[in-house]
Amino acid sequence: MNCKFDEVIQHYFEDTEYTLRAVPFGLTNSTKVLEINGQRFVVRIYNRHIKTIEGIELESQVTALLAGAHTSFQVPNFLNTREGEKYVVLRDGSLAAITTFLEGKLPQLSDLERAKKFGSLVGEFSSEISVFPMEKNVYRGTSFTKMYEIHPLANRQSIRAFFASIPFEISEELFTFYQTMITDMENSNLDLEVLPQQFVHHDLLIYNLLAQLDEITGVLDFDFIGMDAAFMEVVISFNHMIQESGGSLEMMEAFLQGYSVKRKHSALEISYLPLLTQIYFIAVLHFYIGQYYAGATIEYNFAYMLNQFERNMNWLEKHDSKVKQLLHKYLV
Repeated sequence: MNCKFDEVIQHYFEDTEYTLRAVPFGLTNSTKVLEINGQRFVVRIYNRHIKTIEGIELESQVTALLAGAHTSFQVPNFLNTREGEKYVVLRDGSLAAITTFLEGKLPQLSDLERAKKFGSLVGEFSSEISVFPMEKNVYRGTSFTKMYEIHPLANRQSIRAFFASIPFEISEELFTFYQTMITDMENSNLDLEVLPQQFVHHDLLIYNLLAQLDEITGVLDFDFIGMDAAFMEVVISFNHMIQESGGSLEMMEAFLQGYSVKRKHSALEISYLPLLTQIYFIAVLHFYIGQYYAGATIEYNFAYMLNQFERNMNWLEKHDSKVKQLLHKYLV
């Protein structure tokens, strides 16, 4: 594998000594940290099933926009190759790129103040990226609402085949829950087209953030950037907060307090919280199914997300009245 990384580096730097080291992230792509000329960079060889040239170009354009804005956070910048490109096409057809390295560590969500800071970061990100142009000729990525297009190997037929013969054990209860959720979603009479649209990160979880001195300073992993309902961004991070806080209403309120300083939404958008939650989890599960057909081991991640899906939907139903109250109090 290092031979492929060496091939990438040759497109960016003249012959010189360098070292490569492994990273504790990069489940979707092959990623290493490059140390060269006293500097550090991130080298990424993209998953051939889910990254296209249009996708890399969109990612580089979005990160360039954010890097040029006066935000409280940094994003990785794409380096130019020696030929002036933002990416490399390797001999085997894989796509690769080198970006800047950002310092920091995983943020903690251990108290109300940190939950509020997380909410503020999500609100700021959503607000800043909302100005990205939406011309018809701009590649828009994949909306999570297109859950049968989230991965090229996960269409209706392959997903049906997966559930007809699941390659690992899941309970009958969880299987039935998934079937109920996707049926409810597909039979929903709510019109997603009426919701405001913008580019969405789709993965603003603490695992894709960096912190320094107890402040969130970096946003990573733009693999799933795409046009979607603007409210989807906060729905995803809100569900992440449910999981990380153990369902603490106090932590959820702190998150919304922070978010509301940077971003607001309409009562119509808020009414779509349950449906967008269903869409989010189903899209992620379908992505994992696509990864399974691509040869990846998905059992742990698939089971984790399916269990979280059930817990979160139960939590939202149990606290429906309070959640609606908080959302209208802070976001409208």
